[in-house]
Amino acid sequence: MPAFDLFLSHNSADKPAVREIARALKERRYKPWLDADELTPGLSWQDLAEEAIETCRAAAVFVGPNGIGPWEHEELKTCLTQAVKRKIPVIPVLLPGAPKKPDLPLFLGERTWVDLRTTGITPAGLDLLVWGITGKKPRSRSRVQSSSPPGPPPLHNLPLYLRSLGDLFQGRGDELRRLADSLQGNGEPRALVQDPQALYGLGGIGKTRLAAEYAWRFGARYTAAFFLRAETPEVLQTGLASLAGMLDLPEKQAQSETIQSVLRWLRTNPGWLLILDNVDSREAERAVMETLPALTGGQILITSRLRNWPRSIQKQDLGTIPLEEARIFLLKRTDGERRTTDEDAVQAGLLAEELGGLPLALEQAGAYIAHTRLSFRAYRKVWAEEKARALDWHDESMGYPVSVAATWRTSFDRLHATAGTLLRLMAFLAPEPIPEAMFEAKKELVGEAARGFREETGQEDDADAIDEALAELESFSLLARGGSGTCTVHRVVQEVVQGRIPPERRKGWIETTLKIVNGHAPFAANDVRTWPVWNALRPHATRIVSLADETGAAGPVGRLMNQLAVYLNTRGLYREAEPLMRRALAIDEASFGNEHPDVAIDLNHLAQLLQDTNRLSEAEPLMRRALAIDEASFGQEHPNVAIRLNNLAALLQATNRLSEAEPLMRRALAIDEASFGKEHPKVAIRLNNLAQLLKATNRLSEAEPLMRRALALDEASFGNEHPKVAIRLNNLAQLLKATNRLSEAEPLMRQTLAIDEASFGNEHPDVAIDLSNLAQLLKATNRLSEAEPLMRRAVAIFERSLGADHPNTRTVQENLAFLLAKIEGAAGK
Repeated sequence: MPAFDLFLSHNSADKPAVREIARALKERRYKPWLDADELTPGLSWQDLAEEAIETCRAAAVFVGPNGIGPWEHEELKTCLTQAVKRKIPVIPVLLPGAPKKPDLPLFLGERTWVDLRTTGITPAGLDLLVWGITGKKPRSRSRVQSSSPPGPPPLHNLPLYLRSLGDLFQGRGDELRRLADSLQGNGEPRALVQDPQALYGLGGIGKTRLAAEYAWRFGARYTAAFFLRAETPEVLQTGLASLAGMLDLPEKQAQSETIQSVLRWLRTNPGWLLILDNVDSREAERAVMETLPALTGGQILITSRLRNWPRSIQKQDLGTIPLEEARIFLLKRTDGERRTTDEDAVQAGLLAEELGGLPLALEQAGAYIAHTRLSFRAYRKVWAEEKARALDWHDESMGYPVSVAATWRTSFDRLHATAGTLLRLMAFLAPEPIPEAMFEAKKELVGEAARGFREETGQEDDADAIDEALAELESFSLLARGGSGTCTVHRVVQEVVQGRIPPERRKGWIETTLKIVNGHAPFAANDVRTWPVWNALRPHATRIVSLADETGAAGPVGRLMNQLAVYLNTRGLYREAEPLMRRALAIDEASFGNEHPDVAIDLNHLAQLLQDTNRLSEAEPLMRRALAIDEASFGQEHPNVAIRLNNLAALLQATNRLSEAEPLMRRALAIDEASFGKEHPKVAIRLNNLAQLLKATNRLSEAEPLMRRALALDEASFGNEHPKVAIRLNNLAQLLKATNRLSEAEPLMRQTLAIDEASFGNEHPDVAIDLSNLAQLLKATNRLSEAEPLMRRAVAIFERSLGADHPNTRTVQENLAFLLAKIEGAAGK
């Protein structure tokens, strides 16, 4: 077997640190023997280890927080034998966290140690280990000038697990340049007396990675670079004191005296960079702010989840990385280690989107895929089915010290009850902007949920207002607040928060979230005036009705599902609306029985969708059943009965049964005039529909006054820019066109188109109808070149929204063909 440079004897509990040292030695072109990398399955590990020791140039015996392991004692015997027989060096290495007075065997205690307890695993510590292997003392690590090549300064304690990622450092190029420009300017460190800088953002967003990458790439421009953890005041003080050993300063008996010695060195040796990492609590922030006045002579870079730093601190917010950069990272991170397929590029993009561009989640996924040799598709299945396990998985090969799930636990535990409650509720919503107003509107439900949260966690009553709780979540970077009364929670944070909820309580949290969303949802979902609310609420309503339906959560799921479906149907999103309508109908039938008025509402909505999508034979029995239910429930003269009569009559007209439709329409008109008076908007609907039927039976002189009366009623009720007004204008314009009053019809058609585009957007089926109608009028007045683009646009909208086989689509396709033929004929003359 080939000779090795160094045998690594260690307690298996300390393997992550030992593996890091092995990796660093390999980068220096040395060959370490580490059991996890070299043991052959099926062979005696003791025999293999003894063979390795007999061929190694040196042996290192690692002592960490867990002491010397039981199998390590056996290796020590062989090491001692080789030390005597071949004169190989046996080097005791004290790992970070090892006790101040380690319990070493006698023969090790007599040897010179490599002490990594205070400095961590740094290049300086590795130099000593290499000295033990080679017998050659490394050259002095004196400070370098700013003209040195890119890289860290020789005097530094930057953690090796955070060494530069090179081309794997994806998606942060702009942020790195911004940081370098702020600190370096034209390539030289700026004024030594400079405001400290803070990189802040969500845990796992890559703050520490960005700070370390800057230090590794630009550190040579500094005299030294120091990396200190600062998550608590005590850790900060310990870290400052630990620099004494690195700076060859005498350690005092009192820690405070050692720290003062370090601060004096920093003041008298300017040009250094100091990274204070993980300043994530208010106590840690206060400790840093109290220490900053004494840290003069260099530049200070803080990483923190806190966003509300004093104005004396320059701040740089970090968000997620672009999805394309995330996709490239996943491909590079797993190159040569994943199971490759033809769809890797696509699957990597889908995974990047599912992980929301969160660097830590991307690294964890990449490490898991490499570790288990999975394909991207296979990992996505793991992610979909076992998110909790995937989020908690960790391996020492990751470039992060903890898993995704562990990253936020401390932040979660610091939250007051109301803030923790809001975060749980938002965990069941979509990773889209969340309207904050819905929590304020249902604060009694939030308060009830907060009481349950305090009961579960043992917290005291905080009685925080909603806005204060949202501000607390924002201060810890657990959500981002927009300027329009919305906030956003990252999708991976949502998954971790859900994973922390006790399984027996999950259903209750879903029900509470459902009630809050339902309370914020306007009932008249088919009224465009409610759409500003519905547009923002749509992704959250979709998510919570899905969760509530899956878990069998009680509450108004049928009502919210139905109203969401009506909104989608009115928007022309039929494929999304139909399954919701059918599910809402099934829920209400199971809850109330087949003859309940709520069931009639569900039947009516589903029948309307079926009619809009040209499934008239399916729609008719549902409409007749809805009419029968309401007649039995409310009597023959109730307004609900008028609605059912009107809809059934419209379907009968669509199937050319005009003689059956007319009496139903006249009966619906009479009911609404008696119920609401002759000036009510509902009367306008009945007038319009009856006028359309009269027009279809060539009774134009009877139809026109009804149309004009309907238009006047809706303009008075809704204003001149409402979609209902557009319907009336369109119908009147068609009648004017039919009576050859084209110059009167055209401005009404253009007004109709403008209203619908403003109300529904440019891709709605109603807009396509308006375009087609206007194009037909232009064709009739021989303005063919103006008509063609309008007709083409109408065809494209119908093909996308209704499909190529819908009658509306076929009609406009035929109209376009006739128009093109007329254009071609005109050109040939």
